[in-house]
Amino acid sequence: MFDVISKKRLIMISGKGGTGKTTTAAATSIKFAEDGFKTAVISLDPAHSLGDSFDLKLGPDFKRIEGVHGKLFAMEFDPKLLFEKERSDLRKAMETDQNESPFGEMLPKEMFDLLLDTNYMPVEFAEGIGFLRLLDYLIESDFEKIIFDTAPTGHTLKLLELPDYLDSFVGKMIRFQLRVSSIFSSVKRLFGFGSDVDVAKETLKALDELKERINNAKKILTNKDQSEFVVVTLPLDMSIYESARLVGELDAYEIPNHFLVVNMVRIYNGECGFCKNLSRMHLKNLDRIFELFSDKEIRVIPFFSKEIRGVSSLREIIKYLADFTLNEAKKAFEMKLTID
Repeated sequence: MFDVISKKRLIMISGKGGTGKTTTAAATSIKFAEDGFKTAVISLDPAHSLGDSFDLKLGPDFKRIEGVHGKLFAMEFDPKLLFEKERSDLRKAMETDQNESPFGEMLPKEMFDLLLDTNYMPVEFAEGIGFLRLLDYLIESDFEKIIFDTAPTGHTLKLLELPDYLDSFVGKMIRFQLRVSSIFSSVKRLFGFGSDVDVAKETLKALDELKERINNAKKILTNKDQSEFVVVTLPLDMSIYESARLVGELDAYEIPNHFLVVNMVRIYNGECGFCKNLSRMHLKNLDRIFELFSDKEIRVIPFFSKEIRGVSSLREIIKYLADFTLNEAKKAFEMKLTID
């Protein structure tokens, strides 16, 4: 796997919650750093566990990971926090502008809330706006490899729908109300009321700039020479079909996705009856995974009886990500091996 993704700069790792995408992201980042690349690994999942994977405390600023040649930096980033601050500043500015108006409220309350309240805007968009800011910074940085541990099942992808959302009926209504507000702002200034700042016009400008930034992000994420999206799943029905839906979305967005990681596969041939039954079920589901994802390169990570935490433990995952294919896993089953 690494011979392909090492040629790319941006790696997005996602999957249903609890599949082990954070472990996969952390192990991948260690591999790149030990190969000499200056690497950043960032958790975008609100339920952060990247720090737990490295067995240290992480926060919203980059922290150097010790023992990886000084090349690896990690952070846990909550993109919604950044959007919330910007939203709060915009609400304050618009409320001030409206309170100074001699004509009363220029934006109906419903439209005011629709524009500024995340209860009316899909939460993925709010999170995605923060992600855009971070992506802009990282693309301009000197990091040679950038790995994102995304929110469950690719919530960040929903951001790419925002230009269509802004062009939809609701989006056009927002723009119409803002243009009306801009007209009233001009009249207000004509009579000497209020500030020289046309908040509505500035907001319209910000929306257009946001669309442009999202479209630029699309170009980056869909660039097959620059980006790769790795899906992590479990050998369980619900996880498999959720992953199939995610792969379908990636195909629809034309985002490169060549690899599927199947995590926590029980390869066992001991005396434990429960373990044997679980192993047989996982083998059966590997066949189903092969049928559904026959066009993908599949890597298998066995189920370990110990918790994978810290750099040394994560290194054990790397060899499986590198070359433990679905065929290799099935051979291990046929040879009645136990990987523990």
